[in-house]
Amino acid sequence: MVERVDLRQEKETLLMTLYLRACDSQARYPVLGDPYAQGLVERIDYDFDRLARLRGNTALIASRARQLDTWTAAFLAAHPDGLVLHLGCGLDSRPLRIPRSASSAWIDVDYAEVIALRRRLYDLPDGVTTIATSVTDPAWWDQVPTGRSTLVLAEGLFMYLPGAQVHQLIDRVIAYLPEGRLAFDGVARWVAAVARLQPAFRRADTGFDWALTSPQALADQHPGLRLVDEVSVVGLMSESYPNPLARATLKGLLRFPAWRNAMRLVQYQFAH
Repeated sequence: MVERVDLRQEKETLLMTLYLRACDSQARYPVLGDPYAQGLVERIDYDFDRLARLRGNTALIASRARQLDTWTAAFLAAHPDGLVLHLGCGLDSRPLRIPRSASSAWIDVDYAEVIALRRRLYDLPDGVTTIATSVTDPAWWDQVPTGRSTLVLAEGLFMYLPGAQVHQLIDRVIAYLPEGRLAFDGVARWVAAVARLQPAFRRADTGFDWALTSPQALADQHPGLRLVDEVSVVGLMSESYPNPLARATLKGLLRFPAWRNAMRLVQYQFAH
C-alpha cells in the first residue's frame, strides 16, 4: 500500500535522510546497510528523484547512523533494563536494527503526522512506545519513566532548532532523568550557513539554525553534563569509502579543523 505524505519544512528532511539510507543500502559496499530503507522509499508517494543531488551525502548520513547504532548497542548491552529515548525519530529503523533485551524500553518522539506515518510503515516491536508531539513541548515528559538508566538520542535534530530551544531541551533531559547518556550530532557554523544554499533545503523552506562550536563549552554551560566521546563524521567517512583515493582525500582534510569539525557526533554522561 502506497502512503501519501504531506510533510513541510524540517519535517520533509526526514525523507531526505530516508532516501540517503536507501541509497546506501543499494550500494555495493553499504556503510549502514539499513534493511528497511529501500522498502519504505518504495511505499511512500513522494518524488524521491528530485533528491538525486543529495546522493553525495550518502556516506555522511550512513556513517552518522552507524556510529549512533554502535553507541546505542553498547548502552543497551551495559544496561539491559535501560531506556532509549529517541528524539525526532523520523522514519529511522533503529529500534528494529538494534538488538535489546525484553526488559529494556524504547520511546520514539516526533511530530504527530510523522508518528502517524511511522506507525503505518513499521511494525514496531514490543517495548517500543511512540509519543506524537514536538520534542520542544515540555508537556510530554510526564510520559517518560524515570526509574531507568536512559540513553537520549537526537540524530539530525538539534541543528534545526534555535539555540535557546537546544539548551532548554538539554536542561530538561538533565533535570528530569536521574542519570544516563545524551548522544547527538552537531554541525559547524559554516556548515549551517552553507546548508541553506542546498536546493533541497530551499525547496523545503528549511535549514540549519544551531551550530556546535565546542563540545566541551556546551558541557560547561550545563551542570551535570560531562563529555565522554567526540567523533568526527568526516573521519568516519574517511574509513568507509571503498575507493582508496577518496579515503586518502578525506583523511587529508582531517588535518584542517574546519573540515574535521564540519559535523561531529558527541556523547555526554549526565547525572543529578
